[in-house]
Amino acid sequence: MKRLANFYAMFLNLMGGCLALPLITALIYGERSSVRAFALVMVSCFALGAVIPLITKSRLSEMDMKLRESYFIVASIWLIASVIGCLPYMLTGAIPGFIEAFFETCSGFTTTGSTVIGDVEALPRAVLLWRSLTQWLGGMGIIVLFVALLPRFGIKARNIAKAETPGPTVTKLTSRFEGTARRLYIAYIILTVMLCIFLMGGGLSFYDAVNHAFTTMATGGFSTYNTSVGHFHSAYVTWVITIFMFLAGTNFELFFIIADGHPGRAFKNEEFRLYTGIVAVSTLAITASLMLRGGYGSAGHALRDSAFQVMTILSTTGYATTDFAMWPAFCQMLLVILMVIGGSSSSTAGGVKVVRVLVLFKMIKREINIKLHGNIVDDVSLDEQKVLSETVTYIIGFVTMYFLTLMAATLLISVTGSGDFVTNFTAVLTCISNVGPGLGGVGPTCTFHFYDGFSKFVLALVMVAGRLELSTFFILFSRFFWDPYRVL
Repeated sequence: MKRLANFYAMFLNLMGGCLALPLITALIYGERSSVRAFALVMVSCFALGAVIPLITKSRLSEMDMKLRESYFIVASIWLIASVIGCLPYMLTGAIPGFIEAFFETCSGFTTTGSTVIGDVEALPRAVLLWRSLTQWLGGMGIIVLFVALLPRFGIKARNIAKAETPGPTVTKLTSRFEGTARRLYIAYIILTVMLCIFLMGGGLSFYDAVNHAFTTMATGGFSTYNTSVGHFHSAYVTWVITIFMFLAGTNFELFFIIADGHPGRAFKNEEFRLYTGIVAVSTLAITASLMLRGGYGSAGHALRDSAFQVMTILSTTGYATTDFAMWPAFCQMLLVILMVIGGSSSSTAGGVKVVRVLVLFKMIKREINIKLHGNIVDDVSLDEQKVLSETVTYIIGFVTMYFLTLMAATLLISVTGSGDFVTNFTAVLTCISNVGPGLGGVGPTCTFHFYDGFSKFVLALVMVAGRLELSTFFILFSRFFWDPYRVL
């Protein structure tokens, strides 16, 4: 317990430090209610962070996380962060109800982008910045940030990151995962700053550029305007954000391979090639459909809207420049498929992940070859390396869990009759894949405000489960996990 208590104490201090940015923003813009709210929450975090080690008498040298503790820490930290994060909404009156504020905060930290707020432009600037900052913090991972800033956990920090990092594997770019975490965040920060500069070059104010840089690189999709990116009416801004959404949905490890002077290896990566192919084929298919049936008179306009919407859905960012719910059924169905696929492993994107889809297709190809040629040895390989049978089993288990959760959660929120089938199904789909908008009543121009408290709570938990790759969240409900006599 001392190990856990000390970890929570340091996490509270980290949260307190993050709250300083919206507090400074509130001071700059003279938002008194926001100053009081953020100051109160920040001081409370620091106070608890100081008191807990005194009560438990824990020390940093005792920190050596085992696998059981790692899973518990990650799941509980995400829930605690969501509770803390909702307090500024409630104290400023931006979102008075706890369930609604909890939903919005879960949507932020998990980079989902679904919202219950009908008029975001009416919110204080400090609250909007906090809303964007929650997505940026959750994009690469709260725990990964923690490990990067406090490199004193020892080699077992890998267990913690393994429970949080998106994708079927966690690769070490350096000899210690603390170094890997720092390198990932350095790349994340550099890309965020670059995007901010490009957006300011397109005429955005520093405030708007920072907010949209935060939520683009996190693939979160929160905007400071009701009409999202469409507010700017700028082809330049649309294309810049499209390109950076593509980068945010790419496996970040490839950036280091390129930086180390091996661009050829990066571009030969099978996941990256499939990811690029999905983007290209989907964009061209939707462009053609819009030109034929969507009422677009300009090929350039159709291509721009198609590319943007494909990237915002595949990268699970969730921005909008147009209401794709009004597009032909073919386009909508293709976008739903992209919601399921998601971005690359070790990116900030959600969804099943391109690498899992790739492995599943390779397994299907292997089964067909076995049927055609008999009992031949045909291992599943990726980038000329054999995929371990444990990894294949995990991928099959994850995909099964994904669709079972999708069906169960859709059934749960349908009990109260809050929405029709299309609305409820895509609401759960967009939450479990951390996308943001769905179809029907939760389309890109709609919000989730009409759902009752029970449904909002279920959807909020689905967001967290989806962000933590399902198993990290659902393992807490296993009797095996809680058995003290089991070795984990």
